[in-house]
Amino acid sequence: MSNLSIGFYRGMLIGDNLVCIPAMAAIKALYPSCKLVVYTNTIGKELYAGYDFIDTLVDMDTLSNEAIQQDINSWHFDYFILTQANRWRCKLINATNAKVVLSLLSLGSIFKSKFRTLFISRNFSPTAQYARMLRLVREINPKHFDSYFKSIDFTTTRLKTLPKHKERIDSFLAPYGAFSKLVCLNPFSRTCVYNLSLQGWLKLTQKLASLYPHILFILPTYQGNPIALDFTPTLPNIVVFKNDCDLFNMVELISRLWLLISPSTGNAHIANNLKIPLLGLFSKRDRVLWRGENMELDKLITLKEPQVKMSKEQEEGAIAQVVDTFQTLLQKPNVE
Repeated sequence: MSNLSIGFYRGMLIGDNLVCIPAMAAIKALYPSCKLVVYTNTIGKELYAGYDFIDTLVDMDTLSNEAIQQDINSWHFDYFILTQANRWRCKLINATNAKVVLSLLSLGSIFKSKFRTLFISRNFSPTAQYARMLRLVREINPKHFDSYFKSIDFTTTRLKTLPKHKERIDSFLAPYGAFSKLVCLNPFSRTCVYNLSLQGWLKLTQKLASLYPHILFILPTYQGNPIALDFTPTLPNIVVFKNDCDLFNMVELISRLWLLISPSTGNAHIANNLKIPLLGLFSKRDRVLWRGENMELDKLITLKEPQVKMSKEQEEGAIAQVVDTFQTLLQKPNVE
């Protein structure tokens, strides 16, 4: 199976795009001479730009559907992995000259002769998203995958920042060199409804900072954030990080943390990619579906209600759980 041409379609938000990186790396490791072309969006293009195992990146946000089809046809793909198998995407890819399309079973992919589909229940299977993407890669050649998968070096999937990002975070952290640990509390998510209120996050931050004055607690926000972080720290070990539009400043900051506390969102998956410990606030479903390979279940606290339905008592209980879990992590041997 030498000289394969393989297309890969993934164009979503930060976390959704990040969970596909191991699958892309696996393709190139299993088929080193293949041509790997990734069809993504502007967010994905920014995230994937530093990876040598991707031969060509196509930003679909700049193309019409017809132009996407024309580009796909120009490659004559042996295999095309469609990770978002809704009806219009399945129809779009089915109309190309890709020989075999690999996707999860859906109403859009069923009964299409060139599609080779897998059924993995979204609601009941314990298979996380990143593992589902790897299962699609396995379908290219299951025997070959099973023989060589364990030998793949996934260190190549680590996000890489540039000197300008290191300089930006060096400058931000320069006044806080006396603190022994850096902890980031991320209140914001564009899509996750299972979360604390912003006031709940601020209360949690104040509580942790008062208990652990030797630790620096960082609250991040970003340019264009629709939720204003109107907060003036009253403790010297709380600081707000205001990022611009460059996501990799946040990547560099997270790479330096002792711990990230976050809902199930993009920053949680950045921490997973960088192997930075996560104390997560997840729904029961997200603890399964969106658990990263480096996330530990005992550090993922279950929120039973979305934020809009969460009572004051439930939020107070979640905050207390975070504080207790944080204390447990500090007490672990070899942590200090």
